[in-house]
Amino acid sequence: MERGAVAWLAAHRTRFDPDAADKRRTLFVRKAFVEVALLVGLRARAELGSFDGDPDYRMLYDQVSAVAARASYRELVARDERALLLYAGTYASQRLCGRRDSEFERLIGRAVAGRYAACFERVPFRQLDLLHTLELAGVDHGMPADSAVLPFSLLCADPSVVKLSDSDIYAVTHTVFYATDFGRRIPRWPTGFGLPQAVELLEALCLLCRQKENADLVAELLCCLLCLGIQDSPEMERAWAFLADAQEPDGRVAGPDGILPPELENGDADYRDWATGYHTTIVAALAGHLARDEAVIRQPRPSPPRSAGKERLEAAIRCATAWLTEAALDVPFDDAVPAAGAAARAARSVGEPRLAARALTSLVRRADNTLSQPVAWGGQGVDAVAECARGLSACGLVCESLDQFLTDTAAALTGLTAVPTAAAGGVRRLRDLGRLTEQQADSLLASTTAANLFAGNHAPAVTAVALAQYADGQPLHLGSDASAWHSVAERFAAALPAACQNYRLEEAAALVQGLGLLGWADHRITRDGVDFLLCQQHPTGAFGYPARDDHQERATAQRIWTQSCVVALSCLYGSYDGRAPHLRCHAAT
Repeated sequence: MERGAVAWLAAHRTRFDPDAADKRRTLFVRKAFVEVALLVGLRARAELGSFDGDPDYRMLYDQVSAVAARASYRELVARDERALLLYAGTYASQRLCGRRDSEFERLIGRAVAGRYAACFERVPFRQLDLLHTLELAGVDHGMPADSAVLPFSLLCADPSVVKLSDSDIYAVTHTVFYATDFGRRIPRWPTGFGLPQAVELLEALCLLCRQKENADLVAELLCCLLCLGIQDSPEMERAWAFLADAQEPDGRVAGPDGILPPELENGDADYRDWATGYHTTIVAALAGHLARDEAVIRQPRPSPPRSAGKERLEAAIRCATAWLTEAALDVPFDDAVPAAGAAARAARSVGEPRLAARALTSLVRRADNTLSQPVAWGGQGVDAVAECARGLSACGLVCESLDQFLTDTAAALTGLTAVPTAAAGGVRRLRDLGRLTEQQADSLLASTTAANLFAGNHAPAVTAVALAQYADGQPLHLGSDASAWHSVAERFAAALPAACQNYRLEEAAALVQGLGLLGWADHRITRDGVDFLLCQQHPTGAFGYPARDDHQERATAQRIWTQSCVVALSCLYGSYDGRAPHLRCHAAT
């Protein structure tokens, strides 16, 4: 990968000359020039300044040196102090290559001492960039050490992965680059943060970026893991394979869509090919270089943190159950059934079915008194009806119309030899409720396969709902082969950030439940999804903030959201409790 990428960069080396660029593109090319200069400098540092046997790196080195030697370039540092990093980075690269230049160094030192270039406001990762660049350039600055800046970085805030934008991820990756001196030192982590959190965060982001097919960020995140001393992990293997597949025969690796600003879009095809691929190709080359640089620190991959949130989940589930129980009393029957069913499911998950007894008792009274035909239960979702039946049984309650409906439904299945895959969950529920024998249920279930759930191009949340219905909330119904479900879990994980960021709580809950069923309850992405859902719970127990003033609209939205969220959290609670160990396909396996 490194050889191919560097060969492509060398073949396009004249593109990195700011003087040869169209005036509208000069700043863009200066940035590209410094980035390729850094790659050359890091390669030279690893080989003690030698490019023997590596003509492509030598050509890039000659190109960088030619530009850096020009007074028209070097003296810009005295005229454009806000761009100090560009020129300091250029000199840092030259210095790493063994080319000291006292005049260039003096110009940079004067800019730093001028009480502006080094002290105007910068976000933390840019401040770390400045400190690291001046360190490599050998320029004294008198500013606080990087360890004083690192605690304020986004990386060390251990952010929620479901909320990060691409620009946020770049801030995370660059923080790692500078804090580790590209893998040559171990950072002084702030109290409460350390290598396990950093690695877990980076691997989760790498998964998300692979699923978005963003080779630029995948390459940066792979570089970060190498900078932290991690050489091998399942996620790194997937990242390498992804980049190898993305690399073109000539060595170029294309960047993501939208990488060019609009004013630079209208260039010729060759320019666009270079401009949209140079950065990703540089980072791919850097990943290859870091993987073989013997000076890069090596250390064992730490075990990822595990969730300690069982108590929080139980409190949230109990509170939501109480709210849904009350809500089910005041809504029409068709709305009361899913509310009571969700409350019964939640109460069952914490081992106290009577928490939903009030809602179920009301449902029985209304059903038996007002429903003249048992078929009226058929208009309800199979999940909700089954949970109501389970809840009634656990509470010692009887509903004649529901009993009749279940009996009639089971009778309709008698004699059938096959059912649609979507009906598998219903068959399991009828078996568990004693309406179908084990033999009858097993015969019908043998005609179904979960693979059918993935036919067609359904949205991940839709697939997650179908999966939960098929499995009846039990991972054991999906088999024990975790690897078979890994790609499905990745799809769910990749869809979760958009669901959270666009405030689609039902989708987010469905995806979290799907991840729990697939053994990803402890995965960083799932845990951050759970944290997002918990942050949407009111003190009353309801979930969601509709941002509407109409009372009825607010109540309806919150009831629907609370049903979805409490069912998802109940599934996760069972996983944390050790009652769903059948699948374990998180990134560490």
